[in-house]
Amino acid sequence: MTKVQKGRQLSLAEKVDPAHAALVVVDMQNDFCHPDGYHGRNGDDLSMMPGAIANMRRLVLTARQAGALIVWIRATYDEVVLGEPLAEVLSKGGTSPVRCAEGSWGADFLDELRPLDAPNEIVLTKHRFSAFWDTEIDLTLRSNGIRSVVVAGVITSGCVESTARDAYFRNYYVVLPGDASGSYSRERHDAALRKLALTFGVVTQTDDVARLWSQAAAGPRGWQLDAKRAQVLHTLEQLTDPAHAALVIVDMQNDFCHPDGLMGKRGEDLSHNRTIIATIARLLESARRAGVMVVHVQAQYGNSSGTPSWLFSADDSKTTQHICLPGSWGAQQVDELAPKDGEPIVVKHRYSAFIDTALELLLRSNGIRSLVVTGTATQACVESTVRDAKMLDYYVTVPRDGVGARARHRHMHDASLEAMGTYFATITDADAVTALWDGSNARSARAAE
Repeated sequence: MTKVQKGRQLSLAEKVDPAHAALVVVDMQNDFCHPDGYHGRNGDDLSMMPGAIANMRRLVLTARQAGALIVWIRATYDEVVLGEPLAEVLSKGGTSPVRCAEGSWGADFLDELRPLDAPNEIVLTKHRFSAFWDTEIDLTLRSNGIRSVVVAGVITSGCVESTARDAYFRNYYVVLPGDASGSYSRERHDAALRKLALTFGVVTQTDDVARLWSQAAAGPRGWQLDAKRAQVLHTLEQLTDPAHAALVIVDMQNDFCHPDGLMGKRGEDLSHNRTIIATIARLLESARRAGVMVVHVQAQYGNSSGTPSWLFSADDSKTTQHICLPGSWGAQQVDELAPKDGEPIVVKHRYSAFIDTALELLLRSNGIRSLVVTGTATQACVESTVRDAKMLDYYVTVPRDGVGARARHRHMHDASLEAMGTYFATITDADAVTALWDGSNARSARAAE
């Protein structure tokens, strides 16, 4: 696996390069910034707003000049989207929690700062402080090749800080032009910028970013179709390239695969799951030799992670109540596929390996673009993982002889392979994958001589 260069110090010019940087404009709306808006009528101090608005205008203009992606964030806090904790906070001082109501003048962008109807200007609506909650922003950023975000707007210590923190945790570089943000308290504004600078991003000035964007050379931008087309992986060799591929082994655990496991003791025919162990072992050894990232996924269905609808079923054969209990032998990987030191283990509590786990973080943090998914059961945990991987924009390859199911589910196994091959993955044979990985390993060895 080609190692991502972790710890390298990027210059400001690299971080705001419009080829892969986006300007995120946070909540520049009448209710927050205009004297006649909610906060103006409430008597809050708007003295910082004129300067923040002027600097934001400059950022928007130079971002447009440079061809950068611009994401306009607007907030609406109608009663229907207010949870009780948020409503409590927004009601402090006896004021109404509803502000920036959908369809109102207060929710509109300021006249001085309005998005254009352009392919690189996108408007998203949020209902919490962070733009990463319940919006399409992460989809928008990753869909357009964005690695860095330039975040500014209002309120510095609220929605700007919350958005910057979440962007950082989603593995985006964060740049904050502090003078293009504003708050109702200079003290809180300054404190927020100090904290952000300490941990979450680079705090700079509008002049620094605008100068770099004004000087930016013409070239491809991540939001352009030609730039996206150039990134497409076409062949199996490209899909399984060790530089950006990971082998994901799903639920090859004793309770699912061993005769003495829970499924075996229930009388299930596990011969298919037993057969694929040797196939996955070949893939695993080939991946290790080629330096492919290996991720072991293990199901654990204990009481602490189970809801009534998850733990129990009217059909007792479907219940998850006793399967792969945390700490049990049944939850352990079969001996033939035991993880080695340094190979991450992702513990999941639902069928998909992406739900409430660290899998996506591991993949993003290591530059993974493509997955080879193996394991059991084809029609349940494997397919659920494959579908979610595709929805998260990973290329997926499934070796048909590297996935399995209980004998009475073989008809669903076959149907699942057809469904995955039609919509979500490339279906191939394990030998085709190992041949490419072994060839890659051989080429690397020759290059090292």
